[in-house]
Amino acid sequence: MVDNRYATALVIACVLSILATVYLSVAIGTQHWYQYSSPTVRGEANVSELRSLYDEFMTGEFDEKTYGDTLFRLNGTVGLWWRCVLVPPSAHWDKEPDAKTTLECRNFTLSEQFTPKYKEPGNHNSGEDMLRTCLCTLATVCCYLAGMDLLHRVSMLPDKVDGSLGWSLYLALISSPLHMMAAALLVWAARSHSQNYYRMTAYRVA
Repeated sequence: MVDNRYATALVIACVLSILATVYLSVAIGTQHWYQYSSPTVRGEANVSELRSLYDEFMTGEFDEKTYGDTLFRLNGTVGLWWRCVLVPPSAHWDKEPDAKTTLECRNFTLSEQFTPKYKEPGNHNSGEDMLRTCLCTLATVCCYLAGMDLLHRVSMLPDKVDGSLGWSLYLALISSPLHMMAAALLVWAARSHSQNYYRMTAYRVA
């Protein structure tokens, strides 16, 4: 017969495990792991440069420096599998600052996930940065944070551009302790029930 304490621990562990799995699944599928806040677009020259960056971002070949610069300049967000920018309709790039914007995204392909990272982003002659390549490829929460920190150390962020953690990353961070608590409860229930079973068996034999 199962003690109520063990049954309760099992139920709680299953609920925690389900919540953690849901949180992590949602986080992995979204792009709001890290986000940038960029200054308002001003001036025709600035508009032309940003349009060029945006076009390269959406249709060009994968390049860490190109997509990084675009994320910095266009309120970008980036996740494990997505990179996105906020852009207004093309006719309103140099109009009022409160013009409606839309989120335009591109996904990271599997091959792009394993693309080498360089000591100077975009400069293939600078040599491969093995630490950033390995961290980014592992794609776990802690490694993702470390990879973003290393990227910012070797990249020049434009003036008045701020970066912050996104809500997707917080979901992923929350899922880790939930998984650990669920595992701890399952281990405790299994060990305690096993010890209690052996005591009852020994008592009956005696």
